[in-house]
Amino acid sequence: MKKYFVAAAVAVAAVQAVAADTAWYVGADLGNTNFKQEDDKTNRVGFGATVGYRINENVALELQARRLGRSGDLSANAVSASVLGILPLENNFSLYARLGYGRNSLELDSGSADYTVRKSKALFGLGASYAIDKNWSVRAEYVNLGKNKFQDGQDSVEIKMQQFNLGVNYAF
Repeated sequence: MKKYFVAAAVAVAAVQAVAADTAWYVGADLGNTNFKQEDDKTNRVGFGATVGYRINENVALELQARRLGRSGDLSANAVSASVLGILPLENNFSLYARLGYGRNSLELDSGSADYTVRKSKALFGLGASYAIDKNWSVRAEYVNLGKNKFQDGQDSVEIKMQQFNLGVNYAF
């Protein structure tokens, strides 16, 4: 019986030690989304919102919602869930890599017809962050949203999407 109490005490201590290093945070960013279809490239300004949970100094989980941009009748959006591997450096800087899964959505409103195509894809990214103080940080990031193939009957289009974002985070 004493073994169970000792095991429970060790488990509670471990959870408290991990919880002491955790932090919820929210963020917002402005970005440039690059759409590439064969030889045609288009850049659009987008924005996003992030909710994250830093498990420890090297790992965080994030949910993001993004407005990738609008071009005439076409608009693009994405939602994603990611895990971040973080490498803390000196002077409040850190580097991170993102690996996640997202749902990309392209919507076309041509007046006479509306089309919406959604694709789920793996995503990856690389970024750098600077902690201004305990709560505020700024970051710059590149995210590759992958090649998205959209098909309607015999017609198909493949669009490669990537983003360059600058943002700010606030930790609680």
